[in-house]
Amino acid sequence: MTRNEYNAKVRREVEELKKFRNDNSAFLIWFLINIYCLSEQDSIDAICDGPNDKGIDAIWFDETDEKICIFQSEFSQTDDKNAGDTKIREFAGIFNWFSNADTVQNLRNSSINEELKSKIENLELVEKIANGCKVSFIYVTNKIFDSNAKEFLSQLKIEAYDNNKILQYYSFSSAPEIKENPISLSVTNDTIINYDDKAIVLSIPALELIKLEGIQDQSLFSRNVRLYTGNTRVNKDLVQTLKVTKEHESFFLYHNGLSIICSKYTYKDKTLNISGYQVINGCQSLMTLFQHKELLTDKIQILCKIIKIDNPDSDFVKKITKNSNNQNAISLKDLRSNDKIQINLQSSFKEFYGDSIFYNIKKGEIASGGQEYIKIDFAGQLIKAFKFEESYKTHLKTSFFGEEYGTIFSKAITCHYIYMSYLVYKVIEDNSSLIENEAVRVYGLAKFSLLTIMEIILKNDTKGKEILEKPEQFLTNELREKFIKAITLLFKLVVLDFNAFINEKSENNSFFDYKNLFKNKEFCTSMYTQILTDHKKSIIRHSDDSFEVIYNNA
Repeated sequence: MTRNEYNAKVRREVEELKKFRNDNSAFLIWFLINIYCLSEQDSIDAICDGPNDKGIDAIWFDETDEKICIFQSEFSQTDDKNAGDTKIREFAGIFNWFSNADTVQNLRNSSINEELKSKIENLELVEKIANGCKVSFIYVTNKIFDSNAKEFLSQLKIEAYDNNKILQYYSFSSAPEIKENPISLSVTNDTIINYDDKAIVLSIPALELIKLEGIQDQSLFSRNVRLYTGNTRVNKDLVQTLKVTKEHESFFLYHNGLSIICSKYTYKDKTLNISGYQVINGCQSLMTLFQHKELLTDKIQILCKIIKIDNPDSDFVKKITKNSNNQNAISLKDLRSNDKIQINLQSSFKEFYGDSIFYNIKKGEIASGGQEYIKIDFAGQLIKAFKFEESYKTHLKTSFFGEEYGTIFSKAITCHYIYMSYLVYKVIEDNSSLIENEAVRVYGLAKFSLLTIMEIILKNDTKGKEILEKPEQFLTNELREKFIKAITLLFKLVVLDFNAFINEKSENNSFFDYKNLFKNKEFCTSMYTQILTDHKKSIIRHSDDSFEVIYNNA
């Protein structure tokens, strides 16, 4: 993406968000969604920009890091203007308002706008700061910091984003740009429905549709919620229909059709000219038609909705994608696959770990070179067990992409943290033969329970805590092997206490209902506590059993 393309794209998207606020607020909402990876609702809710806001444009409480985030933004109508230190100095003037509970209370009682006052009350900022909650200050602008700004910023402990830094992050985490790839498609049926030159509905021969650029490498479907899923029942049924030539004339009646967005289209004399196009609904069908093109005849017609749009990442397009009729059912997980958070995580895995691991966010994505991969729902399970210590909820995968999505895939969850939890889980799985109870050994929630236990033990160890806080420093090639070796040795100790706990519970019950017990919060938390206690006793008897010693000797 060139700088001019980026600036134009940001302006389009900010303009779309102005329905909520003024230019400055709309830009800050855009930043919170695209760079800070908050949900749209959380981003809008954070805004308190307006008259008498004391220079505070947004406040957001990061529940994961237990941190109050204070934002100020400056949006220029001219791209890439220089930003001096004047506005930043004004922003620095508000820091004292958050130095202690009394100053926050004074801010609450001052002549501030009602929105800011309500936010201070609803977020309980006085109480949080009285209890030692951290405060972060973030300055955001679409200008470029000059030497004065950079010099002053070097003296402050704040996050600062100018247009250069935002471009770097945005290019890294955004979906790929749609290429124009103009093409002409011949239409045999002249019956069309035209919606004010904004959309057209018509039938297009399958033999024409398979000429669209980007089918083979699936780039045509980058805005779809998933890629090709292969031989599903529906796709197999489609192939069977293609094999029966006499059914080809009725194919139009059987099939739900395609939804295609584009930057431009014209229709004249049974010719559709289209450019900047993406299939946002119908990937499965079009891929199946392409792969079996030898079965196609000119009698196969496909109903197509062609929709002209200005911004392929707009809410309007998301609504079309979500609401389009789908022959292979879409799940909440599928809908999250185009989320900025997931795109950013996938890009981060690629940047930091290359071909070592593949973060799979869409059905149909294929890892290159037979590499290991982490699916998006498995990542949710890892986070639930390893970060939130709730192994008993890891079977509730649908909730990870619904109401709990913002909590589980928060800004604090990095590719490094997911990869670390994956490596610990893999050690558990590779050594699962050490679990004595055969039924428990093959039960998924038992492994996630062990993952939670391993995290709790690491958290209570000096070295373990250091690794949990900064996993990226311990997952480079050499140190990764050292980490895996140390985790393996630790697990071989922990599993002894786990076996003892399970044996005790199973011996005391005529029916050991392990399936329900591993979903029971009370059972699991008592298990976590007991095994941590047993491990601490083991360290008292044998200091070499501590993870710190194990790691240093690995």
